[in-house]
Amino acid sequence: MRFFQVKPAIYYGEDALNQIDNYNFKKVCIATDQGMVQFGLLKLLTDKLDKKGIEYHIFSDIESDPSTEVVEKGLMHIIMKKPDALIALGGGSVIDAAKAIIYYNINFKRIFFEDQYVHKPTFIAIPTTAGTGSEVTEYAVITDKKKNVKIPLTDILMMPDVAILDPKLIESVPPGATAATGMDVMTHAIEAFISTENNPFARCYANKAVELVFRSLHPSYVNGSDLESKSSMQIASCMAGIAFNSAGLGITHSIAHAFGANFHMPHGLANAIVLPYVINFNGQDEKVQHQFARLLSGSGISNISGNSTATLFNKVVSLSESLNIPASLKVFGIPEEDYLKAREEMLDKAMNDICTTTNPVAVTRDSMKMVMDQAYYGV
Repeated sequence: MRFFQVKPAIYYGEDALNQIDNYNFKKVCIATDQGMVQFGLLKLLTDKLDKKGIEYHIFSDIESDPSTEVVEKGLMHIIMKKPDALIALGGGSVIDAAKAIIYYNINFKRIFFEDQYVHKPTFIAIPTTAGTGSEVTEYAVITDKKKNVKIPLTDILMMPDVAILDPKLIESVPPGATAATGMDVMTHAIEAFISTENNPFARCYANKAVELVFRSLHPSYVNGSDLESKSSMQIASCMAGIAFNSAGLGITHSIAHAFGANFHMPHGLANAIVLPYVINFNGQDEKVQHQFARLLSGSGISNISGNSTATLFNKVVSLSESLNIPASLKVFGIPEEDYLKAREEMLDKAMNDICTTTNPVAVTRDSMKMVMDQAYYGV
């Protein structure tokens, strides 16, 4: 028997943020970062809370690739303030940190109280990027900076109760970040579609996400005010998130996690660089070739050559080039000496990454190293 569920409640489109007006919370904790404060996006939320007379406290210490230390600070914040709602406003890092805070908060309470006395605050995720899909998944990644290791967490406790997707909140995202987060969506969708745990529901969401990314990412990249394309990318991100929450991912993520931890590069950009090489690697398998053909067909992309792997590879590379995504880690600027010095450690991390377990093609240490080298050198 297998299981699939769709959560949370999703409010989307222009003015979706107005959904906040429908809540009557007494006390709210807002998890966010300094960027949301500086760019005025936090004020859009707090103005609504002020209008409703809702008391709120702001935890704005979250940084990119949230650390265990930040999560601990946020945990103390929520324990002391005792809010009846936690609102995460920001990108994937903010939402991941909020998930970890919720996770540790509930488990901390369970040490002292029986479950019937442990109440989870209403968890609302408001993403300000279109990429991670974190607003619809039960996964989070935090970083142990002392050990230089990314820690994946998964628990239904971390699934938000509500996701609010308002394209006005991503209107000011810079083109480079739009490109990287958008290719993160593409990676989620493709890997979920072909993973060992793929299923009819996940494939449906993943296929539509791929179609939307091919259609809307470049327009969203070149024109930040194109709210229709921005909204489409938010929907694609959500759909891809729903897909991989059920089906899992693959070694694009395993390698990207290792690269990101060692070279401190944005996760979406690491995925974007690695993805074409993993498409080629997985696409040598006959079953994956068949899956790629179905993915292309479902996305409205003609496969004239009959080589689905080559067609998908070329389409992804063409899109990346149009977004000025570097073709390799070397082009991105990582010195070869630094790469070779860290390669074995990164290889260990990639091989032990949970995403490796659901890659459609079995991976050996040698084959993983081959793909990593291709992603570095661009060959």
